[in-house]
Amino acid sequence: MLEFKVITDLETAQQLWNELSPKESLFDLWDFRYCFYKYEPYPLYFIAAYDKQAIETTELVGLMPLERHPQYGYEFLAEDACEESRPFVKPGRDDLIPLLYREVPVPAKFFDISGNDAFTSQLPLEDYKYVLPLGELKDTEDYFQKSFSSKGARIKRYLKKIDHLGVEIIEDNPANIEALFLLNENNFGVESYLNEAGRRGWRDLLMPPNNFLTHLISLRINGLIVAASFAIFYNDIYYGLISGSDRSFSGLGQYLNKLMLDKAFSLRAKLFDAGLGDCNWKEAWHLARRPQYKFIKK
Repeated sequence: MLEFKVITDLETAQQLWNELSPKESLFDLWDFRYCFYKYEPYPLYFIAAYDKQAIETTELVGLMPLERHPQYGYEFLAEDACEESRPFVKPGRDDLIPLLYREVPVPAKFFDISGNDAFTSQLPLEDYKYVLPLGELKDTEDYFQKSFSSKGARIKRYLKKIDHLGVEIIEDNPANIEALFLLNENNFGVESYLNEAGRRGWRDLLMPPNNFLTHLISLRINGLIVAASFAIFYNDIYYGLISGSDRSFSGLGQYLNKLMLDKAFSLRAKLFDAGLGDCNWKEAWHLARRPQYKFIKK
């Protein structure tokens, strides 16, 4: 018999998350999401599914980890900063996924949902996220040659022009994340999700006691930070999470993308995850698309 319970206290919610999360993706990690949740601690609403096999035996088999946003209603935990949100179920229990969605109260708006199960795959498409498998590639130059053919040489010549601007490459200086925030906001305007609470979460990811393998690139020209990116390497995946560039310097964004790929190869990553949305370059760079879905319940 299946039984659903609602969990609202933080300690139990964390325990259930860690018990059932497959920890495959960066966004499956409690420690990552909690960096953002703690600065916007909306009321928790975790829907836990238990399989009661006998009076004495109860097994956690599914979890829909939600919070209640004061304006938008129910959403996934720390949803604004994350992609690949999904309910967690025991292996072989995809049949629970529609049942967990059925238990979601109204109003609810979920975005950036991932999943290959039958229920998730029929949800409305929100957008695509873009990835590049690296396993059969030697390095960035090999990628350019195989993916762009004759255009690869032209791209490399184009990127070399950036070098002539006197670019200084700075890696892993935490103070430069402030410049990244401003560049990102200038690029994306109202679509940038870097409100002050969100910024505090990104800062925390760079600092102890968090032990994420982070990578912060900054490009400086004439003493000014003109482009920057922030990434995390987890489970053989290099996640490009935030980026921004001064668009008065043509090509800085592409130069930054090339540097991120270089780092991914140096870490022997199996996948380069460029995140949600084309952003005017991912399709052109022949990255593979992965659907992200949405769920709205009124």
